[in-house]
Amino acid sequence: MLSPRAHTLLRAVLNGLPHDHHLLTLHTRHAMSTAVDRRRGGLYVEHPPVVERLCTAVDGGGAAALILRSFTDQVSHTLPDGVDVPVKLVRGWTIADRRLFPLDEARMFDAHCTDAASGEPLPPERGVVYTDAPDVDLTGFHDP
Repeated sequence: MLSPRAHTLLRAVLNGLPHDHHLLTLHTRHAMSTAVDRRRGGLYVEHPPVVERLCTAVDGGGAAALILRSFTDQVSHTLPDGVDVPVKLVRGWTIADRRLFPLDEARMFDAHCTDAASGEPLPPERGVVYTDAPDVDLTGFHDP
């Protein structure tokens, strides 16, 4: 179960974004992920500690990044076993100074399509569309 602050933060991140199924990944010292689904006006979070850790990161727990994959209704391709793979919109933010700083499409592409060890380009993941992250209003989160 999410704390009220975590719920407020998650709602701020998802505010105005389309689609109901998301994969939220928080990168701190190690990556943590959770599925997030909007259901009947509410939120279902598979692993609430990930969102609680996001609260800690935003509150000043050190350098961090947030990646959000939003699953669309559009089919990217079909696997040999007949499973349809949806198109995913990928956006991200860096976390610093108690704020989320949106990354643009080009920075997201570079981050995901560059080999960290060699610096060589990698092909984009099939079915992924890198997109600009919106500004996130954290007023409700930071208010007492």
